[in-house]
Amino acid sequence: MLSFITIAWNGVIGLGALGAAVVAGSPALAGFALNALLDSSASVVLVWRFRREGKAPAAAAHLERRAVGWIALAMFVVALYVGVQAVRALVSDSRPETSVFGAVLAGLSVAFLPWLGTRKLDVGRRLRSPSLRGDAVLSLAAAALAGLTLTALLLNSKLGWWWADPVAALVIALGLGAEAIRVTIRHRFG
Repeated sequence: MLSFITIAWNGVIGLGALGAAVVAGSPALAGFALNALLDSSASVVLVWRFRREGKAPAAAAHLERRAVGWIALAMFVVALYVGVQAVRALVSDSRPETSVFGAVLAGLSVAFLPWLGTRKLDVGRRLRSPSLRGDAVLSLAAAALAGLTLTALLLNSKLGWWWADPVAALVIALGLGAEAIRVTIRHRFG
């Protein structure tokens, strides 16, 4: 159920934030949007994994490894893209527009995602599922990234600190990259 909630929430928020990012030219908002879509995709993989477990329990361990590997790879790809866009925006002196819609989406995520992430952590512990734990971490990280994005959008809009947006995107990229490495190491070496 938590995975279905994640798919719906992050699908809607991610697509909305991605549209707002394109309109505003905001790398931080794009990073937030891509992370939301990544989290939604990870939950799709988990739904698939848990449905297969009911039909073929022997395949569950294999599916668990594949799910963890896919989540780590997706985090790394998003981190790389967002990092490159953040550096490009800083170097080219790209100034994003104000995005009230993006700020509202980020604010809603700041309010909702901590609850969702902690619920997934609890269930992941009970099921002993590293992939669900990874998905929970993605949701909690998404809450932090939403807060960072909201802060950057407000600093840009209220104080004219255009650079806050790409710097926030760079922090998002570094955080996702670090988490991708951590998940990969934990997955490979236990």
